[in-house]
Amino acid sequence: MRKLIKKPIFIFWIILLLIAIIFLATKGLSFGVDFSGGTAFQIVLEHPVSSDQLNQVKQIIEKRIDKFGSKDAKVTPSGSQYILAQFAESDSEEVTKIKDTILRQGNFEAVLNSEVLFSGNDIKTIFKDPSKGYGSRLIDRTNNVYQWTLPFLLSPEASQRFAEMIFHKCVPTGYGDGQQEYDCEKTYFFIDRPKDQIILIDSTLYFEEKKVPTTPELASDFIPIEELFDQLTVPHYVIDQNLDSEQLVNITSDFNTYKKAIVSPGISESVKEQLEEIGYVVTVKEKEGDTFWMWSSLGLESVISITPGVANMDVPTIDSPRFETFTQLTISGQATGSEEAKKRLDDIDIILVSGSLPVPIESISTESISPYLGRDFLKTSLWIGIFALLTVAVVLFIRYKYLKLSLPILLTGASEILLLLGVLSVISFRLDLAAVAGILATIGVGMDDNIIIIDELLRGRKKGVKEHNDSLMKKTKNAFFIMFAAAATLAATMIPIFGLGLGKLTGFAVTILIGAAIGILITRPVYALIARKIISSDSSD
Repeated sequence: MRKLIKKPIFIFWIILLLIAIIFLATKGLSFGVDFSGGTAFQIVLEHPVSSDQLNQVKQIIEKRIDKFGSKDAKVTPSGSQYILAQFAESDSEEVTKIKDTILRQGNFEAVLNSEVLFSGNDIKTIFKDPSKGYGSRLIDRTNNVYQWTLPFLLSPEASQRFAEMIFHKCVPTGYGDGQQEYDCEKTYFFIDRPKDQIILIDSTLYFEEKKVPTTPELASDFIPIEELFDQLTVPHYVIDQNLDSEQLVNITSDFNTYKKAIVSPGISESVKEQLEEIGYVVTVKEKEGDTFWMWSSLGLESVISITPGVANMDVPTIDSPRFETFTQLTISGQATGSEEAKKRLDDIDIILVSGSLPVPIESISTESISPYLGRDFLKTSLWIGIFALLTVAVVLFIRYKYLKLSLPILLTGASEILLLLGVLSVISFRLDLAAVAGILATIGVGMDDNIIIIDELLRGRKKGVKEHNDSLMKKTKNAFFIMFAAAATLAATMIPIFGLGLGKLTGFAVTILIGAAIGILITRPVYALIARKIISSDSSD
C-alpha cells in the first residue's frame, strides 16, 4: 500500500481532490435558471424575418445578455417573429438594464452635417486596453466629472472615407501662444438615429432646450438645438397645444414616408390621437432624469469636435503625399460620477461588440421563472447518482465475487464527480438541467470503463492462470485502448453540439466532455493502479 501511495498519479489525484474541495467550499457552484430561478423575455420583432435573420437576432441578443455576466442565457427563436430569452437574473434593476439594452436596435453612426462618416459595421476592433485610453478617468474633482473613452479600429476603406469627408473642416481663427488656432466642426455619434420617425416636441420643452450641452447632464459647452436637428434626416415639429392646419397637412403627407412618431411627454393627448388617426405608431419618449430630452430621445451618445490634425489642416490637397488617414479613433464623453461614466462606456461597448439588429424589436414582455422544480430535480439527481454507484458496485461483486475491487469503484467514482464539480466551480459554469444530466451520464461512462478494466485484468483467472505483473500491465493497456477509443467517439459526438447552436444541450456536452477527460487522465488510471495492486497481491498469496 505504501508503494501505491508514492505513485505520481496517486499523489496527483489526492492533490486535485483537495483543490476541488477547497474551491467547492469557498467559491461553490453557479446555478442556472433551472435551479436559481431567473427571468424570461418574450420578444416580438417588428415584422416576420427569414430564418437567417432570426438566427442573427438570436446571436446578437445572446451576446448582449452575456455582457451582463448571464452566461446561462438561453435564447430560442420561434416561428419567424418571436424569440424567447431566459437568463439567471432576478434583480429588477439588472433585468431593466438588460431589457433596455436588448430593445436598442444598435445602429451606430458617426455623423457630420447629416452625412454618415462611418457606421458600426466599419469598426473592426475595440481596444479594451487602458494603455490605449479605454476606461474612465476623473477630470474635474470639484464637480466629480469623469471622462470615458472608447478607442477603436476603423477598416481601411472607412478610414479613407472618413479622412476625405472631414478634410479641412476647421476654420482658422487666429493665433494663440504663437500657434494657429482653429474652430472645427463637430461630429455626432448616434445609436439608433431616427430614420423612419417624425419628431414632435412641445414648445415648452423646445424653448427649455433651445441650446443643448455637448455632454449630457453637464452644462459646459452648448450647441443650438437646430444644429442637432440638422444631423437628422427626418422632419421635426414644434407643437404648442394643438396641431395647426399647416402642420396637420405636412404631417399627413409625411405618413407616405414615415410610419412612426416620436413625441415628447408634453404633447397633448388630442395631438397623439390625431397622429394615431392618420396611422402613425406613436412612441412617447420620457425625459431621463436631468439629461436633456434631445439626448435620450434621439440616441445621441457623444459630440466630439474634429481636431486640426485629423482634418489634415496642414495639407494643401487630398492628393498630397502628406495626406493622412487615421484608422485608430476614439469615442469619448463626460458624465457625473464614475458609475455613470462606466455605464455610458459599457452601453456603447455592448452595442458595438454585439452589432446591430437586422430588424427592430416591437415589444418585450417579462416574467419570472420559479426555481422550485430545478432544485427538486437537483436533489433527485444526487440520490440517483449515489444509487447508481452502489448498484454497480453490488453487481460487480455478484459477478466477480471480488469485494476488494468493488469498493474502490465507489471511491474513484465519487472522486470523479467531485473533481468534475471542482472544475465547474473554477470556470464558474452555470449548472442547468442538461448539465446535471451530463453529470449522471459521466457516472455511467465511468462505471462502464471500470468494468472494462476489471474484465481485462481478471480475464483467464477462472482457468487457473496465475497472472504476473507484466501480464497485468499489458491487460491494463488493452483496457485503456478500448476506453480511449470510446472517449474519442464520445468527443466526436458531443463537439458538433457547440457548432450547431444547440444551446439547450451545451451543458450536457460540457459536463460529459470534462468528466470523460478527468476519467481517462486521472480517475481511471488511479482505479487501474489500485485494481492491479489488489490482484497482484492476491495472486502472490
